[in-house]
Amino acid sequence: MSPSMASPNDSRGGSMTPSDPGASKDGAASQPTKSIHGPQRRIKSTACRRCHARKVKCSGGSPCENCKNAGKPTECSYPRKNRLVKVSQQYIDDLVAENQKLRSKDVGNRLRSDTTQKDISVAPTRNNATTAETSSSSCAPAPSLEERPWFFDMNIPHTPVLIGEASDVAFATRFRQAISDEPHNHIPRVNYATDERLLALSDMDCAWPFPSRARLLVNVAIKYVSRCYHIVRKSQILEGLEQTLQNPHSTDSLLKSKLWALFAIGEMYSTRTAAADTNFPGMAYFARATRVLRIISERPRIDAIEIRLLLSFYSLALNRRYTAYTLAGSSVRLSVVMGLHLNVPEYQLRDPAVREHRNRVWWTAYSFDRMWASRLGHPVAIPEEAIEVDLPTNPVLESCHDDFMDCSYINANIRLARLAARIGHSIYSRAPQQTSLSQRVQDALKDLRAWVEELPTHLHIESKDSNADPSPKPLTLHLYFNQCVIAATRPILLHVLRTHVATWNSQPAVEPEVPASAITLAEACVRCARHSSRLLIECWIDGSFATFDYFYTQYLFSAATVLAVSSLLDGKDSRSDRDQFEASIPFLEQLKETGNFAAGEFCQHIDAMKIMMARAQARRGDFSMEDNSLMDPALGSSLDVGPNNLPADNATSGMLSEPSLQELLSQPMLDLQFINASIYQDGAQGLYWPDISPESWSADPWVA
Repeated sequence: MSPSMASPNDSRGGSMTPSDPGASKDGAASQPTKSIHGPQRRIKSTACRRCHARKVKCSGGSPCENCKNAGKPTECSYPRKNRLVKVSQQYIDDLVAENQKLRSKDVGNRLRSDTTQKDISVAPTRNNATTAETSSSSCAPAPSLEERPWFFDMNIPHTPVLIGEASDVAFATRFRQAISDEPHNHIPRVNYATDERLLALSDMDCAWPFPSRARLLVNVAIKYVSRCYHIVRKSQILEGLEQTLQNPHSTDSLLKSKLWALFAIGEMYSTRTAAADTNFPGMAYFARATRVLRIISERPRIDAIEIRLLLSFYSLALNRRYTAYTLAGSSVRLSVVMGLHLNVPEYQLRDPAVREHRNRVWWTAYSFDRMWASRLGHPVAIPEEAIEVDLPTNPVLESCHDDFMDCSYINANIRLARLAARIGHSIYSRAPQQTSLSQRVQDALKDLRAWVEELPTHLHIESKDSNADPSPKPLTLHLYFNQCVIAATRPILLHVLRTHVATWNSQPAVEPEVPASAITLAEACVRCARHSSRLLIECWIDGSFATFDYFYTQYLFSAATVLAVSSLLDGKDSRSDRDQFEASIPFLEQLKETGNFAAGEFCQHIDAMKIMMARAQARRGDFSMEDNSLMDPALGSSLDVGPNNLPADNATSGMLSEPSLQELLSQPMLDLQFINASIYQDGAQGLYWPDISPESWSADPWVA
């Protein structure tokens, strides 16, 4: 039925809907209009308000002829009327059906975007691999990821804290969840210097150390910081310190803040234990140095960047990881404002020492930002394509030779930081990826192997039997490399564990069906953990393990967690891995007793893991694999990673040089379909952090 004009009381033949025919100011002659379902009709004209009041015929238009002739065009206006029009019921039904159709299509699109497709297992040919990669519209994320971000409800009136899946403590929680048949909560991080304590210290006057003490603290700080990173120039700092000691009132405020930050780092590294009733070593100096952060300079100097980098470095010792990440990102932002990410023309800056210092400070900010981001699973502050500055070099200088360490170490660390950020984004990112998880893991290990091959010989870890000069071992660089391999492969290790756990209650006992490729990647993860654990224990024995060093503490906990996983896989080295895991625990406990914030947090996770591991052993009973090997027999000989089988001249290169792993990395596509498929059957993990309010706590703090 065609719609037609009707009075408000006429409800026959259809529904009433409001319209606004008076919206147009042209209410002149009646104009024909075509309805949706009927023939043309004529709309009754509307007079303007002035003509209507005078009861004369209105010509329409804006203004109409009467108002124009009267010289009052601004008074010509038309009333707006809401009229009811009659439309057919079929027209209403069609609109409702179309609306429902669009809504269902939108829901379907969201579901398809949230659901990732499985990897396609194909024959190891390049053409088939290319076809499989290009035909996949969406690729699977890392096995440890959930569909939604993982938030932690701290039971406070603020936004929940986001926990990155790439962090070590998140992996420890996933490990406990994997081996337990009950839900488990994440352990909140409470071992850190609080905001309230630091604010109170920043408002208090901090006494300047005695001259001899000040010189000692600055030299200790420069020794430990400059061993791995370039933040300040030693000659300028020592000169500025002497000027400040002689005339403190004439010293620049930025220089004073920089010295306060160096005092904090120096006191941290020169202290062996912290009493429970006193401040953490250097915390008062740190709080005093943060006063400069209250005002963000509109035209920053490089001193402001140096201060933020020093404070970021020290923040890790306080176990304030988010503070370190934020300060590193702020350093990158200020560096971009100054143009440090670009090459300054030589005619504008001719001093080679100043140019090299600018470059190195930029790359330190870049490395800090990517290192902290990869450890937390957060984004970096600047993309790679925006960076144009050259890598550090060894400048030819007439003086100040002690200001610049060998650039080969810095460049190797820069490349490793770049790889770490790439691994964090490709393996743990929730954004859609162009390639499959299998390919991303394979590419990450290829990049790490290329890094090892390009590493200069003098940066290799020397053999104990070598007669080379007793130069300090670049342990931090090699431990960082091991951590990158662990981060890239431990999601695979976690799902190998879940596959084993699924067979624990099987009667009769069955062997887990794990592809050889996944086993090889899991073994690479375990091998790097064993290597890191041994290196750190050696550092403890020879006294080079600093009590409050965050990096060594974190690497020890990360390796111990992987070894704990390996000890439950019934491999030929599972017993030795269990022994090495238990050997690491006393070191973390001693660090906790001395006041190490990070060790206190990690020990909570270790205690929880020990409880869950004991329960897992009880669940299995006498269950064990018939061949007592994690690996396929064909791979056993090639992946012997016992303590006596690591290369003596360069142990790091041996981490990725095993024949089976070399062959695996040369394949165009990895067969990890079982891992990507298991994402959808895994119900042990929650989408969000569980509630940890006091009323939800049980007698066992590790059981939800």
